[in-house]
Amino acid sequence: MDEAHRRFLDQLSQAVAQRLEAARAQELEAQRAATLSELNTAKTHFLSTMSHELRTPLTLLLGPLHDVLSGRVDVLDRAAVEQLNGQCQRLLGMVEDLLEISRSESGRLVAHPEAVDVDGLTAQLVESLLEAGERAGLRMSRTFRGAGTCLLDVRLWENVVLNLVSNAVKYTLEGSVHVDLAMDDQLVLTVRDTGIGIPEAQQSLVFQRFHRVRAGEGRSIEGAGVGLAIVADAVAELGGEVSLESAPGVGTTVTVRLPVREAEDATAPATAPTALRLAGVRAKALDLVPVEEPGPERRPAAGPAGPTLLVVDDNAAMRQHVASALGEVGRVLVAADGVEALEVLARGDVDLVVSDVMMPRLDGEGLVAAIRKSPDRPDVPVILLSARAGSEAAISGLGRGADDYVAKPFSREELVARVRAHLELSSLRRERQRRRDRETMLAGVSHDMQTPLATIANALELLTSLGIPDLPPEITGTMTRSVASLRGLVAEFLDWSALSTGARVRVHLEDLEVPSLVADVAWPRGLELTTQVGAGARVRADALRVRRILANLATNAVRAGATRLWVGTDRDTDGLHVRVRDDGPGIPAEVLARLFQPWTTSQDTRGSGLGLYVSRESARAMGGDLTLVDTSSAGTTFDLRLTSGG
Repeated sequence: MDEAHRRFLDQLSQAVAQRLEAARAQELEAQRAATLSELNTAKTHFLSTMSHELRTPLTLLLGPLHDVLSGRVDVLDRAAVEQLNGQCQRLLGMVEDLLEISRSESGRLVAHPEAVDVDGLTAQLVESLLEAGERAGLRMSRTFRGAGTCLLDVRLWENVVLNLVSNAVKYTLEGSVHVDLAMDDQLVLTVRDTGIGIPEAQQSLVFQRFHRVRAGEGRSIEGAGVGLAIVADAVAELGGEVSLESAPGVGTTVTVRLPVREAEDATAPATAPTALRLAGVRAKALDLVPVEEPGPERRPAAGPAGPTLLVVDDNAAMRQHVASALGEVGRVLVAADGVEALEVLARGDVDLVVSDVMMPRLDGEGLVAAIRKSPDRPDVPVILLSARAGSEAAISGLGRGADDYVAKPFSREELVARVRAHLELSSLRRERQRRRDRETMLAGVSHDMQTPLATIANALELLTSLGIPDLPPEITGTMTRSVASLRGLVAEFLDWSALSTGARVRVHLEDLEVPSLVADVAWPRGLELTTQVGAGARVRADALRVRRILANLATNAVRAGATRLWVGTDRDTDGLHVRVRDDGPGIPAEVLARLFQPWTTSQDTRGSGLGLYVSRESARAMGGDLTLVDTSSAGTTFDLRLTSGG
């Protein structure tokens, strides 16, 4: 162990120490980065949640006020004023919670003890919350075991009691909530519930600021995640401790133990919460379980029921506000969350859904995704309402399949206008789809009919050519005319099917003599026909289509009651005109406006309603046109313009 060895060991120890110090510094830096990341995530979640928490009551405040300012209503009734007051109390409670957090972080949370009748004060604080639990179907109970007068900070004790009991009611969907208060050498408050419970991994985090349990949801998703943090701060300032026992699906028990500081005057008068605080407690209770839930549906005061709308929101006041606004549009159904909304959708037809985004069990975006995957009505329009403003929030909702995104606060007029617009668009989409389905079906049927028709026509020709003596010619004539009529009908359907897809009617143009064209038309029997066709007149047209157009005009005239028909021609610079005039009663006024549209028929006539539409399009495909010249009780005249031939 000489001097060289000592120098070597010194250098080695210094190098190891430096490495260890660097490793410790790196570990501390990683811990700081993780802590900052957690804080940033918590801050982002808190700001998002607070945006929702603030915008919902602001919407409910601005809505009635805007109604008055816009002149829609003259004065607000008592129920509306009470709603405004409740939302103001809710906002005030949020501000108070944030102030409590601010005081704690800045070291300004200082207890100011005074003589308090703990039994009396606590009873007044929990009364409204216990009533809210009973309205929700819970078994609510309290046991106050002789807690008398002691020195206590009223504001801090109120924070402890209200947050613990309201949390118990909020997260207990069925079962019971019990509040126990006892005072001996310690003041012990125990709040026990049979609610959703807290997973073990999150139990150590529930008293941290802005932390919210992710395992399940209660009656509402609302809340900033500061309630239990306020409890922990208040208990610490009062010199006590708080403990928690919980299991998912079993329930939660929170126990607060405070040292008892005896008051000099054990008979001090009972200390009551301020009127403002009691109003805040009642508002909190109404948030948890509203006194008057909206009915399963609301109908407009007058007029037809109209479309069926579904309003989905976990906040009862917001549900009622939106349902009231949409009552003028149609029949309104309501649901408390996405799961309940899907149950309503499964029971019957809903024309449009208006849903909040942040909800328990199934949120708005999840509801949109479920509707779009539904085999029944995946095309139901969905409008999302959210407190999250900005393009990112809108892109998120629209990306899941929502039709529109409305940020809170919104005006009644804006919401109603958007709902009406989407209902109209949905109606147009459904009508377009029905037309496509009908067109596809008719085109298929028409195409399939051509083969048996050709077989029948060929058989008739064979029978006629054989000259069977026992077969009267009038029978074969009738059969031949029927087959020709049916062929024309099938041809109309096929032409219409092509036109409905944007294609043009197919034509085969050739030079034709007009007299032979007119002579070859299958004119209806029982019609007195007069023709004045110029000899040698020629046109460039499709012979089959010209004959169909003229036969269609004649058939329509007979169906309308005509007995005579005049067919004449004349020529001008536009081409050759074939005029067809009948002595019928004229075309009804209600039919004239849509005369050349598909499916147009009068009440007293039969037919497919496609004849004039296909005839005009056929004439145009040949370079001409078909127009109505005049119509009156003396008869109707049509003009078929064709291109002159060589």
